Amino acid sequence: MALTLPIYKRNNTFVLHLRVAGRQIKRSLGTLDPNLAKLRAMQLMGQMAYNAALVPSTGWGRGMAAAPAQQWVHVPHAQSSDPQALHMPLAPMANISCPDPATVPALMAGETVELVVPIEPQTVARQAHTLPSLFAPKKALEDADKFKMARVFGQYISVRRIGEVTKVDYTTYAKELTPYFKNRDIRRLTEADVSDLIVHLRTTMGNDARTVDNKIGFLRAVINHLKKQGQFNGANPASGKNLVSKRERRQSGTKPIAYNDLKRIFGDSRFAKLREQKPSIYLIVMTGLVTGMRVSSLARLGPDELKVSMKGTPYIDISADKTVAGNRDIPVPQKLFDALKSHLRKHGSFGLTKRDGGKGYSDAVNKPIRAFLKEHRLEDAVPKLSFHAFRKSFNNHLLSEGVEQYICGAVLGHVDETMTTGIYARTPSVETLADRIGKHQLAILEYMGFEWH
Repeated sequence: MALTLPIYKRNNTFVLHLRVAGRQIKRSLGTLDPNLAKLRAMQLMGQMAYNAALVPSTGWGRGMAAAPAQQWVHVPHAQSSDPQALHMPLAPMANISCPDPATVPALMAGETVELVVPIEPQTVARQAHTLPSLFAPKKALEDADKFKMARVFGQYISVRRIGEVTKVDYTTYAKELTPYFKNRDIRRLTEADVSDLIVHLRTTMGNDARTVDNKIGFLRAVINHLKKQGQFNGANPASGKNLVSKRERRQSGTKPIAYNDLKRIFGDSRFAKLREQKPSIYLIVMTGLVTGMRVSSLARLGPDELKVSMKGTPYIDISADKTVAGNRDIPVPQKLFDALKSHLRKHGSFGLTKRDGGKGYSDAVNKPIRAFLKEHRLEDAVPKLSFHAFRKSFNNHLLSEGVEQYICGAVLGHVDETMTTGIYARTPSVETLADRIGKHQLAILEYMGFEWH
């Protein structure tokens, strides 16, 4: 027989919705599991029915008499966390009536009774939302200290293989989330807790949607890690909580720039003069335009990362990228390879300094570029220009030239988990990459007027 209850799904939880004493009551059931929602709804309604039995005028149960100034009723000596024990006294209470006070001692002989004052209907309605959930564990879980958030977050950051920048971001998130949740046992976390956190980050902290998603994503990753270790039971309460869809994230991120627009800046004769004034910036820009390398990998490049394969293909060996997939070999045209080799052998590095706190080299590269744009009044040539835009620009250019997507992914260090069989499951050789993209790289360098002394 189907059980019909006044519950419905709203946002990320089921909600109990009913009316008591003319008052509308809504209570989050804190779960998306329909069976657990039914249990919690019945438990909540049972407690409300118990209170309503003390106030027959609410009309909660049928056949109730009008409430006198005081009533004689059976009252449990303690709240029970056992649902079976909880519902036992509810049946007779549903039809309770007030006995004649003169006959009470005889009627109740040998039974335990307590004198109670009727509860006002308004009080029942006001306090309904504070009733405890008897289906939540009442005692502490084992090893509670072991799963305190501060400890769990710290362990996750230390054992995961993540880049320096990501590690700094995760540490910042951990320092913010730990006091918010009062360093509780992470296994106690519910969907309602995560939803409340999202509201706090958006309204109180003023975080934008992408920042909120990053913080919730960190929490989700930590719990997924615990689940893999068999240390977290049930569904991940941080799953499915993104405010920004993947499509919206792509559209709102850094935009690709057409190479004809990039030529207005980096193909300009005034930029070519940076070969003498700031050779490191000049080489970094030209390399970024034909490889799509991240600024962090490119800025710390040394002469030892410039290599030649057994078949004579010059390439850059990237072994310390932001992601594991980013560790790769990228072929480069011979004349650019020679320029990089000459400069890095002479100076040892590009001589750039990364930002404090592990924030990378973006400022060290973007600031000189912005200064050049300002000096020559080229700020409007390409609005919101950043080095990271070169990655999307190079990817779009290769795709438009008919280069296969898996080749583009291998060059840029992207992960495509759908490519699990055949040739797609293998990393293309540097010779294969050079064969597919080499001519496009060379065409870009010539288009930009690349030269080296």
